[in-house]
Amino acid sequence: MNIRNIFHGKDFIFIAEIGINHNGDIHTALKMVEAASRAGADAVKFQTFVPEEMFSSYGKSLLEGAGALYRNFSQIEFFKQLTLKKEEYVQISNLAKKTGVVFFSSVFDDSSVTLLEELDVPLYKIASSEVTNEPLLKSIGKTHKPVILSTGICTEREIERAISILQGNGTPDIVLLHCVSLYPMPPERANLKRIIALRERFGFEVGFSDHSSDYRVSALAASLGARIFEKHFTLARDFVCPDASVSLDPEQFREMKEACYTAVSMLGDGALDYDTHQKEVAKSARRSLYAKRFIPMGKTIDADDIAAKRPGVGIVPSLIDTIIGKSARVDIEEDSLLKMEYFE
Repeated sequence: MNIRNIFHGKDFIFIAEIGINHNGDIHTALKMVEAASRAGADAVKFQTFVPEEMFSSYGKSLLEGAGALYRNFSQIEFFKQLTLKKEEYVQISNLAKKTGVVFFSSVFDDSSVTLLEELDVPLYKIASSEVTNEPLLKSIGKTHKPVILSTGICTEREIERAISILQGNGTPDIVLLHCVSLYPMPPERANLKRIIALRERFGFEVGFSDHSSDYRVSALAASLGARIFEKHFTLARDFVCPDASVSLDPEQFREMKEACYTAVSMLGDGALDYDTHQKEVAKSARRSLYAKRFIPMGKTIDADDIAAKRPGVGIVPSLIDTIIGKSARVDIEEDSLLKMEYFE
């Protein structure tokens, strides 16, 4: 199965990253799915994890470099509040089908892979934090489903290794996402040329996971070839949720889509000749050859007889040398448009 097949061959794919912005509330989650669908999202993506399998209770002291380790359950307890039950995911999956968006999730542990398999998600997202989590990569590969792989906090070697593991265990299709794991991402850190570098290095389609505070960077990414976009999604600009600083509300999400389409349309086809839409402008703005003064029949034409003026509807000035030295066949009035049949 190819990711493009899942989205019916659409050129652009826009993913509303609901993630954990539902705050652990199923009613909010369902509202977000409906809002994302109305905003034109092609998919809604959640984050599925078991906090006890994701965090060590000693994590805080390890990060602090404390001399003595101590247990702290604050991270585990915080993320417990942001989890959803299987029956709630069933509601989300059903609503996604009803509203015409694809439901899938970032997955962080084997228990969550099992849950998502029971829900029959069509593809998986791997966060850049999990690119070195080889046991998880093997479990995802064995589902034989396509993968969107974020590459934020990854080295080239780590990406290469992850691809090898996924493909070696049965993953049929991979899309890479360029992202910068800063929240929010300062524009000067976007490094959008990495989209091209990833595509050239690994030969896969490369999209963009946008962690900026708005959507301007996504439009620029589109101009560099990105056609799959992931952006955090919220119900409203003032809605309180974990990723509010990098999230778009429905109206902004629609604006992002339009900005990406516009950016690509502005690229054109690269033709060096001007297109037919500029034909009338060319007529009006360019010049043709005109009689600078009255030219009697039989006169030999010299440069002082000719002027280049607008509009450009006759002999182009670059052909002036083909007329100089010829004789006028007819009287030619001052300021009149010259024609080749006037000369011999």
